[in-house]
Amino acid sequence: LATEILGHHPGFYRPAGAFYLWLDVGDGIEAAKRLWAEAAVKVLPGRYLAEDNPDGSNDATRYIRVALVNDLESTRTALTRIAATL
Repeated sequence: LATEILGHHPGFYRPAGAFYLWLDVGDGIEAAKRLWAEAAVKVLPGRYLAEDNPDGSNDATRYIRVALVNDLESTRTALTRIAATL
């Protein structure tokens, strides 16, 4: 379902197995704020899930983590809203 709806998104990667996906959105914190404000979808900025590097950078800053844990129809609705908003 995620591949069908978000597969065209630049940087989309389908993991071999997981109940979530990481989506490259350029700025995970801003994308998470925008998705909540404009699409009523909660996602987690990748930066919140990774340690900072010694230089202060964070390899996950560009990403959001999308949990695919609800029923299929709710997940379809959320993914469709994410695609339309981003």
